[in-house]
Amino acid sequence: MNPDSKRANKGNILLVDDLLENLQLLSDSLLKLGYTVRSVTSGRMALKTIKVKQPDVILLDIKMPEMDGYEVCRILKADEDLRSIPVIFISALDDVFDKVTAFESGGIDYITKPFQMEEVVARLENQLTIQRQQRLLEQEITNRREAEEVLYQSRALLASVLNSSLDGVAAMQAVREPTTGDIEDFRCLVVNPVIARAFGSKREDLIGRLVLKQFLMEIQPELFDLLVNIVETGEPLQQDFHYESGESSWFHFVAVKLGDGFAITIRDITARKQAEFQLQQQAKDLEFTLRKLKRTQAQLIQSEKMSSIGNLVAGVAHEINNPVNFIHGNLAPATEYFQDLLYLIKLYQKHFPNPPEEIQAEIEAINLEFLQQDLLKLLNSMQIGSDRIQEIVMSLRNFSRHDEAELKQVDIHQGIDNTLMIIRNRLKATAEHPEIVVIKDYGQLPLVECYSSQLNQVFMSLINNAIDSLSEQFIGERPEIKIQTQFLEKNRILIKISDNGLGILEELQSKIFDPFFTTKTVGKGTGLGLFICHQIIVDKHGGNLYCCSTVGKGAEFAIEIPITGNSPST
Repeated sequence: MNPDSKRANKGNILLVDDLLENLQLLSDSLLKLGYTVRSVTSGRMALKTIKVKQPDVILLDIKMPEMDGYEVCRILKADEDLRSIPVIFISALDDVFDKVTAFESGGIDYITKPFQMEEVVARLENQLTIQRQQRLLEQEITNRREAEEVLYQSRALLASVLNSSLDGVAAMQAVREPTTGDIEDFRCLVVNPVIARAFGSKREDLIGRLVLKQFLMEIQPELFDLLVNIVETGEPLQQDFHYESGESSWFHFVAVKLGDGFAITIRDITARKQAEFQLQQQAKDLEFTLRKLKRTQAQLIQSEKMSSIGNLVAGVAHEINNPVNFIHGNLAPATEYFQDLLYLIKLYQKHFPNPPEEIQAEIEAINLEFLQQDLLKLLNSMQIGSDRIQEIVMSLRNFSRHDEAELKQVDIHQGIDNTLMIIRNRLKATAEHPEIVVIKDYGQLPLVECYSSQLNQVFMSLINNAIDSLSEQFIGERPEIKIQTQFLEKNRILIKISDNGLGILEELQSKIFDPFFTTKTVGKGTGLGLFICHQIIVDKHGGNLYCCSTVGKGAEFAIEIPITGNSPST
């Protein structure tokens, strides 16, 4: 910084005196001290100079020709733009009257001639300091007024936004317990009309009050702890909550830390929630309709399938039954006829021990002795075979029960045995698995009133599933299927069909009774077997069908049905 700038910064002084000696003395001294000095010899020249550039302080003599210092000072103080310039009178007049007149004219200080330069400088510096402070104060006042205006405009804008907002807006300050510092409640600092309506009060009545905790305890107490956590951790929070307020019932809020409190914005989302609920209900209805359609489709498919199978089985059994009965019915008299013929041959041999040579040759050719022994054995084998065919035909007829659409009392054990007889070939040893052993553990069961053909269908499906599982892999030395029956309390029976296969994964067990769900490869399963079994047991017979399986320990299906036919649907 150069010396000229220092002088300019120290102060601009205007000297007014008609004596050049005084002007020279003051000017030289002040210039040396770093002041900027201008000098004039008359009042009129002083007024012109002041209007060109205002000084910081005026040193004004009183006795001057044409216009004295008093008049100059009065003119300055009468001017709105110049009245703030401080005027220090400097004069040889030392009467009290002169000094009083000087002050009444607007002067702020009075120096008597002859003067000491130190006194003049001290008086100047005092006024310059006062002037600087006054300017700073005026600037501070101006800044404050501007800030107040900005604040007022901001508050007006904020109030306009808050009052016109469709969302609820509030600011809360924490109220802490003095000894522990824990937050006991929150004081309302700012609330808009939406929040006020929610509290059922006026805005003016809420400002400064502790109402939040009591309000939250009535609707959702845990929200208070969540809001405390916002203040203590600084973590923002947003969530939905339910509160009945006129036609509104669902709200969404966003809360953020604000000082030792929080600011919160609350939006009415009742319409959105209602739309969501409607969509959810529609989705549930569609899902229910889809499940119903799947069940109906599965029932139609299975009904048609079982009707075709039933007709086929019944037809085959009928067609086989007639010729088998013919054969079976003629085996007994045929055996008797052959026995008579053999007895007659023995009589011929007894009475004619030496037959002609031609007859003897034929006897040896046909090995008559072996023929006599083997013929009856052959007839006995034919009898056994026809009995077996009759049993199979009877099992087919019993399994299909094509003529039994109503509830009838049947022997459950007979139905299971008939099913095992039909699928007996699947139990035999194959390239995929050794012979599957069936272990029966039958209890004492009464006759059960049921739809026998449908129940046989359940047995068939469950046993076939067990065979499929054992065909892939089994646990232990040999593949086994265990069938248990048991009489329960309340006139119900229990049938368990279990295997020692690999079992069913836990996440799949909740789906195995769904229509069209299958874990088998394409072409080996339709996904309808267990679904139809569940419908037959639960819907048709009013019972229960459970699956209990642990991977690596096999699977068990338990059927529980009442002894009397009290099914919910017929």
